[in-house]
This record gives sequence, C-alpha cells and structure tokens, in this order.
Amino acid sequence: MMHFHPGSTAAIVALALCFALVLAFEFANGFHDTANAVATVIYTNSLKAQQAVLLSAAMNFIGVLLGGIAVAYALVELLPPDVLSPPNGDPAVPMLVSLFSTALAWNLFTWWFGIPNSSSHCVIGSLIGVAVGDALVHARGVGSSVDWGQIWNVLRALLISPVLGFVGAGLLYVVVGPRVRGPPICAPPPAGPPRR
Repeated sequence: MMHFHPGSTAAIVALALCFALVLAFEFANGFHDTANAVATVIYTNSLKAQQAVLLSAAMNFIGVLLGGIAVAYALVELLPPDVLSPPNGDPAVPMLVSLFSTALAWNLFTWWFGIPNSSSHCVIGSLIGVAVGDALVHARGVGSSVDWGQIWNVLRALLISPVLGFVGAGLLYVVVGPRVRGPPICAPPPAGPPRR
C-alpha cells in the first residue's frame, strides 16, 4: 500500500476508500461534537433539542464559510511536506487511511462510552502519529522530520483553551447570572393531580 501509480485502478480504489473514511469521520463528528455543543442549552431548557441541533449545524456551516481555513492549515503543517505530497507523485494513501481510521475509531470509542472529547483533538493526535510514523518508516530522526514547534503551538492552544473557557464562563456568569431571573434548573416540577 506504500506505492501507487497515480492513474492506476488501485490508486483510484484506495482514494475512494479514503473519501469514504472522511465521510464516515465527518458523520461521526456531527453526532459526536453536536452533543457537546448543545448539551447545556438543552439541559437548561434554553432551546428545544431540535432547535439546538439545527442552530448548531447552521452555525458550523456559517463558521466554515466565514472563518476561513487557517486552523486547517495550522494542522496540515504538523505533517512533513513529503508525507502530504510524496516526491514520486504517489498519492498519500497510507497517511489518509491511518489518519482517518484512527481518528474515527477514537471518536466512536469516546462516543460509545460517553467520554467528552473533540473530533478535532482526534485528528490532531492522528496527524502527530502519522508524522512520527513516517519518520520511523523512513528511518529519519523524529526530532528533525517532525515540526515539533508547530506541534507544541497546537498542544499549547489545546491546554490553554479550557482554562480560558473556564475563566471566561465564570466571569460572564458572575456578571449576567444575577440579572437573569428564571426557575432553578433543578427545581422539582410543580405538584399536580396524582397519576393513575
């Protein structure tokens, strides 16, 4: 699977397999990350489940259109250029299969066991694994053939973002919470006639 002639039937079949893996990953990404995004608004009865899911889908689509692809480029830079585009013109099929099959497997594993996890984090881990694996397969030093500076930038952002979310959400709640009145989230339902 390491060498495919770009125009061969095997290359086309392998790329079709890669495309199917990408679609499967994106499908899993949808039901995996949407749950993370809408859980709070559904639990607090701010929105009904259908409204929350539709709004999440619309905002994700608009985000792609308006937000650009800077994050995608930052992630792609984790891989050495010859992994993305082998010099001999072969499609990077092993990289794509490894990347999306492992990210999909971890996505499904965390979903099945109810472990909060981001699909983006799955892809980042898979990209790092592909970069390190490529260095080992080609007997190159891991330190020189992997852009560790870029990897540390991404990992640092992943480490800082939960802290920023924690601090920002806490401060916003302190400011907005006392001004918004409503029934307590965990209040028991009002007593009604007994059920038969």
